[in-house]
Amino acid sequence: MNRIYPKIWGKGALFAFSGLDGINTFEDSMCGQLLGDRIGIAFDRCAVELYLHLREARDFEFSIVASDIITGRLNGQQEFGFLFVEQDTLLGFCPKGPAVVCCHGDLLEEQIYDGHLAFSGQNVSYVFATCEKEGRILFSLAKGREIRAAADRAEKAFDRNIRQVIDKKLAFFDKVPQLSQLSEQENMTLAKCFSVMKSQIYTAEGQFGQRWTTPDRLPHKQLWLWDSVFHSMGNVYLEPQLAYESICSVLDTQRSDGFIPHAAWPEGISSITQPPVIAWGLYKLYEQTGHKERLEERYAELEKYLAWNQTHRDTNHNHLFEWDVNPDDVHCRCDESGMDNSPRFDNVKRMDAIDFSCYMANEARYMKKISELLGKKEKAAYYEALFCSIKDSVNGILFDSEDGRYYDRETESGKFRKVSAVSSFLPLFAGVCSQETAKRLARDLFDPKTFGTCFGVPSISVQDATFGEDMWRGPVWINYNYFIINGLREYGYTAEADKMRDDTIAVITEWYLREGVIFEYYDCDNRMSPSELSRKGPALRPADMSARFTSIKDYGWSAALFAAMVMERETHGGKPEIHRQQMI
Repeated sequence: MNRIYPKIWGKGALFAFSGLDGINTFEDSMCGQLLGDRIGIAFDRCAVELYLHLREARDFEFSIVASDIITGRLNGQQEFGFLFVEQDTLLGFCPKGPAVVCCHGDLLEEQIYDGHLAFSGQNVSYVFATCEKEGRILFSLAKGREIRAAADRAEKAFDRNIRQVIDKKLAFFDKVPQLSQLSEQENMTLAKCFSVMKSQIYTAEGQFGQRWTTPDRLPHKQLWLWDSVFHSMGNVYLEPQLAYESICSVLDTQRSDGFIPHAAWPEGISSITQPPVIAWGLYKLYEQTGHKERLEERYAELEKYLAWNQTHRDTNHNHLFEWDVNPDDVHCRCDESGMDNSPRFDNVKRMDAIDFSCYMANEARYMKKISELLGKKEKAAYYEALFCSIKDSVNGILFDSEDGRYYDRETESGKFRKVSAVSSFLPLFAGVCSQETAKRLARDLFDPKTFGTCFGVPSISVQDATFGEDMWRGPVWINYNYFIINGLREYGYTAEADKMRDDTIAVITEWYLREGVIFEYYDCDNRMSPSELSRKGPALRPADMSARFTSIKDYGWSAALFAAMVMERETHGGKPEIHRQQMI
């Protein structure tokens, strides 16, 4: 099989240096997004734009459009390209004549420095340089805190052997799985996803003792707790050590009291936490690698984190867990849950949360597995008891037998918060519901009147008054699809799990082929482009990312979980037909 590279140009696609190739730091790295109306890149949220003006070219085609290398041909034969050679330096080339390379920084101070075009702002400079070599135009763009340093890097870039740089970039894809059972389009999407994952790797810095990952570089550039765990589930198929390091870096942020923040950067952490999925993630890595010693290395930290949640997020001591809710932020009332603008949290007080409680139950049962594996019998018994206590409370307090659904419950009034959200299906993932209840959940899951939409599981029921196209108020999120796929399989709904997995793979592939990016979330009816979905407010037309973001492009966990689902399909089999009447 010939090597398949990603080659779809997409507006907003990430273009950045990777910690796989060298030093890549939080503050000094340069990150770009592909332009939509020309062959070019906007760097650091449009601080500088670099593009080719096609003066005499009749047509062009791309050989590869990846996260750190773009090459193609003008007029069928004349090569052009953009290559990241360092975290702060880009090198490019184009034929003399058919194209003119242009660079501008409209919001920065422009000057000529040592014969090069320079753009400067507060504590940062960009230097654009060109030269003619071997009958073509070479160009470079370098970033630095001081203009002299940027100019030096821009000039030194011309000493690079371009063919060697290209070959090294392409060699990355030799490590990327290419599966015979996938179509060419699916293999191209898989290659794109691994390229996205590559772009989001930083090197050791500050509190992080090893490589670490970020959700998307733009607009987020910090480390996020559960994102990092999801990243590990894709990266394990590329480099198991990297997958482990991404979780280690999360644990590096732990305070002495056991708290782990939802977000962190080399020199700081946030003040809230996020869904606890670390024990689950580490155990899944163990299943792939067999490195039992890594579970031992991190065992004490896992214990401290779960203990912190028990102490600080179960204030009424009923074995159910409450998110920290911010009533003053209408667009992000519960950042801690990861479901920022879910209607679950509209005008609500503290709640026993179905999702938090299920995450904790799942962590407890995986801590039991880890404890048994490490020969810690007393600990295994403790976590078995904790799992059973949470399970009993989830079923006794958060399950509405009349509706056949799990809901959040207000701690003060004791009333159900009857918002039917995707979180209500997490008892399947956590293994806390009975087989009979699982059957009721499965019916609801595939009922077109509630959650049985064209694609995946909408983040809120179509019956809910808030259902629409805004983030956690209707669109489908790939991580929740993944949770529910795992839960369905555990309860014996194998065909349904496989169908949801295959639909997820198909939709991500479809929109990559159409728009060249991997999105943060998708339309549950698969009619609207994800780029047009709202994100904490109506989408702007035309889209202007400097004013308001739409579904973020080249999103880390969507890429990583696409890779995980494709690779796991190798284990669970092909693409079976599904007959939904089996569940009724």
